[in-house]
Formats: sequence, structure tokens, C-alpha cells
Amino acid sequence: MHVSAKTQEYPEVTWQAVAVGVFIGLLMTASFSYAALVLGFSTNGSPVAAILGWGIMRAVFKKGTIVENNIIQTIASGINTATAGVIFTVPILLIRGVHFNVLWVGAATVAGAILGVGFIIPIRKQMLDIDRLRFPSGTAIASILRSPAEGMKKSRLLIYGALLSSAVYVITQFPRLGLPLIIPSSIDLGQILHLPSYINNVWAVSLLSLGIGFIAGRNGLFVLAGGILAYWFITPFMIHLGWVPQNLTGSQITSFIHGNMTRPLGIGMLIGGSLISIVLTLPAIKATIKSFNLNKIQQKTNDELSIKILYTVILVAFVLFFLAAYFTSSIGIIAALIVSLVGTLWLWFAGIIVSQATGMTDWTPISGMSLLAVAILMMFLPSDEVVTAVLIGAAVSVAIAECADMMQDLKTGYLVGSRPYRQQAMQLAVAWLGPIVSISVMLLIWNSGGVDPVTGHKLPGFGPGTDIEAPQAVALGATIDSVIKGNVPAQKYLAGGILGALLSFSGIPGLGVIMGIAMYLSIKYILPYGLGSLLYLLVVWKWGKEWAEKWGVPFAAGLIVGEALLIITFAMLTVGGVIAP
Repeated sequence: MHVSAKTQEYPEVTWQAVAVGVFIGLLMTASFSYAALVLGFSTNGSPVAAILGWGIMRAVFKKGTIVENNIIQTIASGINTATAGVIFTVPILLIRGVHFNVLWVGAATVAGAILGVGFIIPIRKQMLDIDRLRFPSGTAIASILRSPAEGMKKSRLLIYGALLSSAVYVITQFPRLGLPLIIPSSIDLGQILHLPSYINNVWAVSLLSLGIGFIAGRNGLFVLAGGILAYWFITPFMIHLGWVPQNLTGSQITSFIHGNMTRPLGIGMLIGGSLISIVLTLPAIKATIKSFNLNKIQQKTNDELSIKILYTVILVAFVLFFLAAYFTSSIGIIAALIVSLVGTLWLWFAGIIVSQATGMTDWTPISGMSLLAVAILMMFLPSDEVVTAVLIGAAVSVAIAECADMMQDLKTGYLVGSRPYRQQAMQLAVAWLGPIVSISVMLLIWNSGGVDPVTGHKLPGFGPGTDIEAPQAVALGATIDSVIKGNVPAQKYLAGGILGALLSFSGIPGLGVIMGIAMYLSIKYILPYGLGSLLYLLVVWKWGKEWAEKWGVPFAAGLIVGEALLIITFAMLTVGGVIAP
């Protein structure tokens, strides 16, 4: 890539940029970890980082170049990217009450983050210079970076959104503070409208869900459609056919159908959609691997990080990965080595798939890849080695997320004139922070559940039966149970798999996976999420897509950050005994 001499003179990697990038990355990781626990999916944090980067650099340091802010968003998104990989997998160990060493699980996810970045760096030239993949989000971030004059205005909008969502959340929590109830945390419209009790029409009062739905835009409507299909069509249909035990009433009916029909059907759609995504990207992957030759990579170059450095960090990360697999299981050293090698090869292969999919469609099927990895491992590991399977699944999830993010960031740098090796070095240097923060937030929320006043037992902070359902982890747990107990609902998985595969051929990227996830998410969060997507379309119709992206997205990002940070603050106060659970 050609970079002009003038561009080379611009400040790029400065201490201010590194400090701001780390600060924003930690902020986003904490916020999006909570969002992923609630909603079952995360969102791209790079726009938030780019907007906040301009605001902080201009407001605090009175400076900032385009390439400097690109380093900020590279660092921030590199830290935040680990969120989905951790939250989609590790919480199931807490929900199931499985004892595990949190330090070794953390070490595995840290190793996954480093391996993901290290493995994808050498393929930059193929994907960006030769294949010229578009990477829609990376291209959009470049346009944000090229608009420094709008940076401060967008930052203020983000802050306004954060203040609004924070205020609404605090009001919903008044009873915990000893104040009268003004706004409940959820509203049962089904009861207000006198609908049958088995029609779940509960809406969470969550501006965070609304904000994520707005940012998702039109694709968010498919999530809404999946939820409506599961709760408002399949449930009444099953009752009409008499497939529900007669002794169940009200919400028991919804729970029964969700656990026995819609959730396994959704998991099948997720798996089927993910498999088809592999098939659809095989030609591109084959071309990439065929053209990729390590011997042709220059050892010393102004554009790429030294291959010797990559070899070193990959080796160190693999050793850490192997040690984590060995010390969290009862399997022998040879078996642990084989498992680690298989996991590493899978994350490398899956990382290429996901990077290709992201470059072509802006869609990242992380949950499907991690679910496949854990399910396959459980077929070969002893049934009591759940921790090892989840540990490797978490490492794979984090790694493939880092692969996609690194290539996305490099695309942005390609467009704004950044030096690739600087972005690569920065992401390698900070990627390990993300898993640590995400696991810490997960443990904090888990420990904020309080104690049962009757039994004295500790109550969970998330999982089935709580306000924070961790749907992705619960789906992973259901798959693990099916494999262990040998009662895989094959027909439901097969039916869902076929449906997910067919939807994946629709021309809408990831439709099978999106609909599959929606089938087992909580309807009370799907509804405000879908409302956010509808609001996005309304804004586009009224003021245009450019206005929605330029001014609506920053405000929506603020809605996410504000509520999530207040949730984490309340969790800290709860654990500290300051307020009631």
C-alpha cells in the first residue's frame, strides 16, 4: 500500500492515543459484556470508539489526527472484541454450578485473543490488496474518521443518550433504593390487553435494547420476526394441536414450549446456518490459502509486523492454551496436547471463514462457530470434561472475533493511510485485556444476585429465571446436555438445520443464524430491540439514511453505554452490600 510522505509525518501512535484507546476499550467491554448477557448478541464497538476518540482527543488534549484516532479505535475495538467470545460460552459453567479455575479459563481466552490476531495478520495482503474485500463496517468507520469537525457533536450526542438511559434505569430501580415505584423494569402488555396468558407480551423497559436495535437497522427486524414466530405463532399452534401437557397453565406453557420446541429448533437453525456459511465461503477460503505463502512474506518491511514476532507470540499463546487445557481437566498430557492442537487449527480455520464472511457481508457468525466447536469436542471428551470443552470453545470464540476485528480495522487503516504494522502491534499488545474485563464483569453480575432469605443459599445473578437470561450460554448448555445424555433432539435439530440452511440461501447474510438465535432469546428484550430497528427505518424514511447513521447512531450508542454502566455500578453496590439485590 502506498502512503504519502505527508501522511507519514502525522502523529499516529502517541501516548494520548494509546491511553484514550485503552480507556474507551475498557468502557465498551464492560458495557457490551452486560448487553451480551441480556440480549444474547453484541454489536460492533468501532463506531463508538471512533466517535468518542474524536471527542476526547479534541476536548481534553486539543489535538488529534485521522490516523491517530484510527489507532484509538483499533485499540478500543481490539479490547472490546473479546466480549462475545467470553459471554457466549463461559457463563454456562456458573449456571450449571460447575467448579472451574477462573484463572486458567481466563488464560485460555487470553491465548485465544492473541492467537486470533497473530494468525490473521499474514493474510492482510490477500484479503485487502488482492481480494479487495469491502468490509462494510471498516469502510463506514473510515468515513467517521475523515469527519473530525463532526466528532465533537457526535460525542455530545452519545453523552446525551448515555445520560437518558442512565436516568431511566435508575428510576426503574427506585424500589431497591427505598423509593416509590414510578417506572417498572418491565411492562406486561399481554395482561393489559387481556391476551391469553400463554401469549408472552412482556416488554423490558430497556433503552439499551432499543439502542442496539437502532444500530442493527433493517437486519434487526429479522430478530424481531424470529421472536414473534417463536412466541406468538408456534406457541398457540402447539396448544391448538394438543402437544402441551394439560396440567400446565399460563407462563408454564410458554416455558415448556420454549424448552422443548423453539429452543432446540433455534439451535438447529443456528448450526445449519453456520454450516452453510462455511460452504458458501469455501471458494474464497481456498483461494486465500492457495495464494498464502509464508516464505514470500518479508522479514523486514515498513508495512507488516515482523514474521519472527508473529511466530513468537503465536508459540507463547499456544503454550498458554495447552497449559490451560491440561490443568483444567483430568486428561493426560498427550490428550491435552492433541485437544489444544485441534482447537488451534479450528480457530485458525474458523478465523479465516469469519474474516471472509465479515469482509463480504459484515456478518460474524461467532456463536455458531463456538457452539460447533464445543459440541464436537464433547463427542470425544469424557462427559465430566465440560470445563475443557467450554474453555476451548471460549478460546475459539475470542480468537475468531479478534480475526474479524483485526481485518476490519486494517481495512479502515487501508482507507485512511495508517501503517498496518502499527495497528497490528497495538492490537497484539492490548487484545489480552478484553477477556479479563469481560470475565470480571460476568463474575461481578453473577455475585450480585443476593441470598435466598428462606434457604440462605446464594442466588444467581443471571441465567434462567432471572432478569438476565444469558441466552447464548443457556443454548450452549442445552447442546452439551444433549450430547452428554445421548438424547439429542435429532429431529428438531435436523428440522431447524434444514430451515436455517434454506434461509442462508436467501441472499440475506446470516439470515439462518439470525433467525435461529431469535428463536431462543427472551421475548421481553426482543420486542424493544425490534422497536429500535423500526425507529431506525422511520428515521431513514423521514430524514434519510445519512442522517440516521451520522446523528442517530451516536445517540443510540449512548443508550447502550449509559444503561450498561449503571447496571455494572448497581452490581458493584449490591456485592458491596450498599443496596439490596
